[in-house]
Amino acid sequence: MQTRRMIHPFAAECLWLIAAAVAWAPIAPAQTNEEPVAAFDKLEQQCAKSFEGKDYAKALALAEEMNAQVEPQHIEALYQIARAHCLLGHKIEAYEWLQRTVDAGFWDVRRLLGDSDFASLRGEKSFGSIVRGTWANGYIAMLERDERDEFQKPAQVMEALALKPGERVADVGAGSGYFTIPVARAVGSTGVVWAIDTSQEMLDYLERRTEAEQLENVKLVKVGRDDPQLEPGGVDTILMVDTIHYIQDRTAYARKLRAGLASGGRLVIIDYRPKPWAQRPWGPPPEQQIPRETLDAELTAAGLVPIKVYDFLPEQYFVVYHAK
Repeated sequence: MQTRRMIHPFAAECLWLIAAAVAWAPIAPAQTNEEPVAAFDKLEQQCAKSFEGKDYAKALALAEEMNAQVEPQHIEALYQIARAHCLLGHKIEAYEWLQRTVDAGFWDVRRLLGDSDFASLRGEKSFGSIVRGTWANGYIAMLERDERDEFQKPAQVMEALALKPGERVADVGAGSGYFTIPVARAVGSTGVVWAIDTSQEMLDYLERRTEAEQLENVKLVKVGRDDPQLEPGGVDTILMVDTIHYIQDRTAYARKLRAGLASGGRLVIIDYRPKPWAQRPWGPPPEQQIPRETLDAELTAAGLVPIKVYDFLPEQYFVVYHAK
């Protein structure tokens, strides 16, 4: 899982995601004793020499360091240009520069929503699109942060799943494709993965990822919050990672999941063990966290029973269910 992944379903309306995006946002590098321009020029020279010497790995590292120095200032400059255009009444230009700001990676949705200088744009469809793009940037950064691997243990999860070539998998709550991509590789060209999400921004991002990685076995499906829209009996494995806690009527939803399972199929759920906010100040808020016993009872009422439990995840339960 070397490639970093590119938002997650069932999340667009959840305020805690905004806080999480802020908490996990990249931090600007510490200031050096050199003047910023001089430091950048030095890196640029070193980068050029690395390219000339065909040391592309070093060139990449230097280029990334250059970007880390200038990216925050670049995004801030774009934001301020958009702000000035808006205050001057230049609506078209304000939207153009706001879009450039989002395209450059702007993620601070709380700042954007709280900025009174954009009051004249509030309520407009175009501004809503900018807000969603900003949210998506922050959410992707949160989902794809390196620290996630420490508790999600994706390599071990994939080993436990033991997916086979040709398998049909539904990744319900696919988000940024954190698991969609390795699952697609595991089932191969004869298999298929339905990447299911409620967020069009997430699916757009995932589409770009699958195209870049030349994966042709991923089908993107936009759904509502109460129906995964699975083909009856058409799925061998349903995977729901960090998703089930968003569902309101889980028993009714589970019945739809069960209907989508092929004979002998399985539902795999990975979600957070309940903890108070003081112990784990990230992830879903305590009121959304579901005890394993509660989830088992709700799924059993829908005709799904646990048959295997893995206990290697430090923050989450990992349970496999079959139709009874």
